[in-house]
Amino acid sequence: MHGHGHGCSWTQALVLLFLALPLAAAQPWPRCDPSSGNYSAGSAYETNLLNLVLTLRQDASSSASRFASGTLGAAPDTVYGLVLCRGDVTASECLDCGTSAYEKATTACGRRIRDVALCFNPCYVRLSDNNFLASANNSGEIPLISGTSISSSDVAGYDRALTGLLNATVHYAVDNSTQLFATGQWVGPDPGFSHIYSAAQCAGDLSPALCRSCLQGLLRGWFTKFRFLPNGDGSRVAGSRCTLRSEVGKTFFNGAAMVQLPAKAAAPPPAATAVPVPGTTGAPVSADVNKIALMVVAKPFAGSSSGVGRWKQNCSLVVEN
Repeated sequence: MHGHGHGCSWTQALVLLFLALPLAAAQPWPRCDPSSGNYSAGSAYETNLLNLVLTLRQDASSSASRFASGTLGAAPDTVYGLVLCRGDVTASECLDCGTSAYEKATTACGRRIRDVALCFNPCYVRLSDNNFLASANNSGEIPLISGTSISSSDVAGYDRALTGLLNATVHYAVDNSTQLFATGQWVGPDPGFSHIYSAAQCAGDLSPALCRSCLQGLLRGWFTKFRFLPNGDGSRVAGSRCTLRSEVGKTFFNGAAMVQLPAKAAAPPPAATAVPVPGTTGAPVSADVNKIALMVVAKPFAGSSSGVGRWKQNCSLVVEN
């Protein structure tokens, strides 16, 4: 890994990181909102924040949906938070991830920032002085990429397969899972992307309709808002309301995939819910996304809810090998 200074526009100001790192390496991947302000060590806000994480990790690990949310403390030191563990992880793995969040919550941003989101491989944690729980908006989004590409030259075929798999996984999570969670696998003849894996999940307090809306929002923005490369072999968005992930060649979840698609079943779904394939619709994908950001500390404009597409040009980029 080596540093690389680089100016950035809002389209590049994404937290773009390496998905395939071991659990102990380079985690968590944070989203930090400096505009929320700081808090002091030993303050009432810090005490509330840490106590809330301890409670939520216990509640999430004992929940069938692997999800918990809540608040703690009186204004102006009220903390709102949630823990969303991936639906296939064990109670012990979920508890351990919550413990890691407890250990990193005050240091992941380099200073004590009141609104922070932390993405680990097994879980997503959000802590804030803003009541984001009152909204179904997927605020606190953290987009991630693998930083590597498929070996196949059939990028269009890969995008069709990925589109079909992501849409099928979203459909299963909403319509066939009481956990609002699903995993998927696509198997095809091209050795450059013979196996594609996926996962889709919503926070346990969403209705199926709101879950569908959230996940379809991620699908619509896959190549446009998040500007994932059409030949990238791993992409992911983790947020406070839903998460979506794909990866080529290696499974990242436990157990058999809930959705299994052969090559012939990987055609795009109806246009109303399809992911736009680069080169046909949506904004062009910038080659600058190849410069992978280890951390972006971004300040959203006033009125921004999700933050990703409205962040100011305040970036610190490094290239991840």
